[in-house]
Amino acid sequence: MRGDTEQYVVESPRTPAYELENRDSSTVSAWPAQLVGGIIGIGITVLGFAAIARTGFDTDHIYTPRTIVWRLPHSPLMALIEVGFGVLLILAAVVPGGMRAFMAALGAAALSFGLVVLAEPVPNRLNHWLGVTDHNGWVFTVVGGVVLLAALISLIFTSRTHRHVTREEYVSSGDSGPGGGV
Repeated sequence: MRGDTEQYVVESPRTPAYELENRDSSTVSAWPAQLVGGIIGIGITVLGFAAIARTGFDTDHIYTPRTIVWRLPHSPLMALIEVGFGVLLILAAVVPGGMRAFMAALGAAALSFGLVVLAEPVPNRLNHWLGVTDHNGWVFTVVGGVVLLAALISLIFTSRTHRHVTREEYVSSGDSGPGGGV
């Protein structure tokens, strides 16, 4: 996408010279992983807030009560973790290209968490603390894999400014220029 072309003429008072400067700028800055991260981040955040609304949040009992939201079991601690993960993913998606590594790290963490939940037999400590089952494991495995792939293989479209300077000097006929004429 080509932006407007701006021209500047800079004159120097000491020499009869001028510079003609052309700047072409395009300001396209977006990447498809932003869309993926934003949508998934909003979805996970909404899921976490819905779970907190159903379970409530009492700092004395962060492991109970347990409830099912969107067919996924939750404890208040798991709901809080989902809200934090979703908000961080949204923040990573807001900055175009700058937080790509952070988004990949969040995807890798979700993928790892999902795989650990799937590998552990129920009942286990994760099931006790977070109220997770294999359904949560599959969701976080898929979410983490999609976010990780989107962050790693997504193209980045950045803004560019092209600068072209033309300098012309006019020298009087009696002057031979620097270093010339004895």
